[in-house]
Amino acid sequence: MRKEIGTFDAFEVTMDKMQGHGILLVAGVPPNPMTIGWGSLGYIWNRPVFQVLVRPTRYTFGLMEDSQAFTVNILPDEYKKQIGICGTRSGQDINKVEACGFKMTKGESTTAFYIQESAIHYECRIIHKHRLEPGTLDLAIIEKYYPIRDFHMVYYGEIVGVFSNAQE
Repeated sequence: MRKEIGTFDAFEVTMDKMQGHGILLVAGVPPNPMTIGWGSLGYIWNRPVFQVLVRPTRYTFGLMEDSQAFTVNILPDEYKKQIGICGTRSGQDINKVEACGFKMTKGESTTAFYIQESAIHYECRIIHKHRLEPGTLDLAIIEKYYPIRDFHMVYYGEIVGVFSNAQE
């Protein structure tokens, strides 16, 4: 049973997991999970927002471009292997949901799917996006993270619901 929690109640665990094994962004129909290690939670335009970054070379990029919503899923530590699969394999080549044994459910507040096994999930409605501009980005960041100049698209998702697995 899932229960709704406060928008930033899981901030600390979300940041810890994102910097650890990663967390899963889910977009598209059928849903495709992708591991992310970069993102931001905060307020923009007086709205709670989860920013996620997706490179245009990723399969998920096309799904995000065709979507109006996405979810961000925080899984328990025992899903480290599945998080690894979702970060190293393309949804273009395999069905990651099947490969990981995930059960998907349509969100409570959006049309996007979430992973039932997640301890926490954020439901987000896309309200803005922009591609990182190399002319305004620190050169050291470009050299380290963008050697082939595949600059991320940043998606701003208004957080419309945050849910916790009540069994946790």
